[in-house]
Amino acid sequence: MRYTFGQAEAFYWVARLGGFRSAAQHLNLSQPTVSLRIKELERTLGGELFDRSLYRPVPTTLGSAIYADIERMLAHAEQVQRHGKDGLRGKSLLRIGAADSFAASILPDLLAQLARRHAELQVDVTVDFSTRLEQLLLDRSIDIAFLSQPRAHDGITIVPLWLIDLVWVVGEGLPFAGNVATPERLVDLPIFTNSSPSGLFTTIQMWFGAHGLKPRRLNTCNPLTVIARLASAGTGAAMIPREMIHLSGDRLALRVLEANPPIPSHNLCAMWWNNESADECGDLANLAREIAAGGGAATPKDRG
Repeated sequence: MRYTFGQAEAFYWVARLGGFRSAAQHLNLSQPTVSLRIKELERTLGGELFDRSLYRPVPTTLGSAIYADIERMLAHAEQVQRHGKDGLRGKSLLRIGAADSFAASILPDLLAQLARRHAELQVDVTVDFSTRLEQLLLDRSIDIAFLSQPRAHDGITIVPLWLIDLVWVVGEGLPFAGNVATPERLVDLPIFTNSSPSGLFTTIQMWFGAHGLKPRRLNTCNPLTVIARLASAGTGAAMIPREMIHLSGDRLALRVLEANPPIPSHNLCAMWWNNESADECGDLANLAREIAAGGGAATPKDRG
């Protein structure tokens, strides 16, 4: 008896997400259905795939041995399916994930050039903060992500494009003496940022934590343009990419503070799977770099 695609898919997502319930939610199946598929696969392969005695199911030696092969099989199946769908429509589909700052500064020119070079290209864009984009790429829900501070993963290419200069800003109407931002001076202010586990949220926590402090009032929202406007209203402070000051509108009344200690820059990167589309993704990353270097927009560093 051979295993089925559904059994392999159930195994992959239980191992990937660390639980039967999470896998069931991802696959839009009931938890008993996922459990049954795993049991059927175990009978076919002649051994247990997960140690179920722990808090979370952990792949056994057999489960670990087949994980990479099943991951490659699912990736290939998705690629075949995408080719089939594209053939029916007579056009190709490119799924792009973009962080806020990239979407505001580079994406319009990038899409315009893609339209000129590939008239039949259909583009699906997701704008979100970087940790979510990274997960979407890992789940193969997007083809390429332009994001900051990604983690390394097997089978994935990460190409640094440029540095993102981060600054503290306050509204001009906020009674804040001087132009120096220190953890001690900001700790009692309302602070606007993306929600956890975004890169900005983490950087803020580390910036305060280096001085043994924790911000008392973190107000979270998305996107960055809204965060810049909230700070401009004069009710608190925000850590944002410097370029967002220029991209959030002319009516902002923001003061840029000198951070002490300095804020580490974030790396803006392109990230994609090493599959049949890798060359095209590499070309797209190079095109984004060319646009940022002077073909339609300045890099964040140049703007600063």
